Amino acid sequence: MKKYILIVSCTLCFSFSIRKSKNFIPPGTVQITETFFADETEISNLSWQEYEFSILNKFGQNSKEHLETLPDTLVWRHKNSCNEPYVKYYYRHPAYKDYPVVGVNYEQAQAFCKWRTQRVKAFYYIKNKKELKIEYRLPSKEEWELISNNGINIFENEGKNKKGQIVFNHRWMPDSISKKYFEEYNQYQDVTAPIYSYWPNSFKLFCVFGNVAEMISEKGICKGGSWRNTIDECRPGKDIPYEKPTAWLGFRCVCDIKK
Repeated sequence: MKKYILIVSCTLCFSFSIRKSKNFIPPGTVQITETFFADETEISNLSWQEYEFSILNKFGQNSKEHLETLPDTLVWRHKNSCNEPYVKYYYRHPAYKDYPVVGVNYEQAQAFCKWRTQRVKAFYYIKNKKELKIEYRLPSKEEWELISNNGINIFENEGKNKKGQIVFNHRWMPDSISKKYFEEYNQYQDVTAPIYSYWPNSFKLFCVFGNVAEMISEKGICKGGSWRNTIDECRPGKDIPYEKPTAWLGFRCVCDIKK
C-alpha cells in the first residue's frame, strides 16, 4: 500500500489559502463581478502582522522599510478615554488578532495592497506554473458604494435589515426600542469588534458599515462609519474626512483580475 505524505503549509491570515473552485477566487475575497472581487472582511491585525513580519524578515527589524509598516498605536490615547490598555495590547496581543487593524495611514494601506498583490502572484505561480494578472488595491468611491448598497442596506427602508430588525453598526434591536433611543443612549461602542462580527450583507461581506470606517482610493475620504461615528455618518452615500491614522479608521481591499 502506497504511503502518501501530506505537507501542510501553515501561514498567517489569508495570503496562502485558495478555495477549491472551477474559477480562481483571489485569497480573502468574494466575487462581485466576473473580474472584480472584494475582501470578505476588513484587514485584521493578524493580516497586518503577516505583512510586517514579511518586511522585517526581508529588510531587518530596524530598517526603514520595517519601521514604515508599524501602526501608530498611540491613536488609542485620548483625553478622557479609558482606552490606554489598547495602546499596548490592541495590535500585539493574540486576543485582538481578528480585530481590524487601525492606526495605519493611506500610504501604508497602499503599500500593503502592493505587497499582497506580489505575494499572491508568487504563490499562484508556484502552484500553477503560470502568471496571474491580479491587483489588490483600495476601492474607488463608486466601487465601495456598489459593494455596500447591494448588501443589507441598514439605514434605508426605515432603518431595518431584511429580517425587519432595526440595525446600527450591524447590531440589531427589538422593534420596541427606537433608533432615536439607541443613538441617544448607546451611540458608541467601547471598541472595535472582530472582523467576522454581525451579519454579512448579500455579497457575504462583513462589517461594511460600522466597526471601522474604510479608506478608499481617494486620499482623505473614508466610508461606512465606525464604532465612534453617529448613525447619520454610517450611511452608504456619506463621505467621512480623515487627516491621519485614528482608532476608528481601517480598510478593506478590492481586487481585479485581468483575463
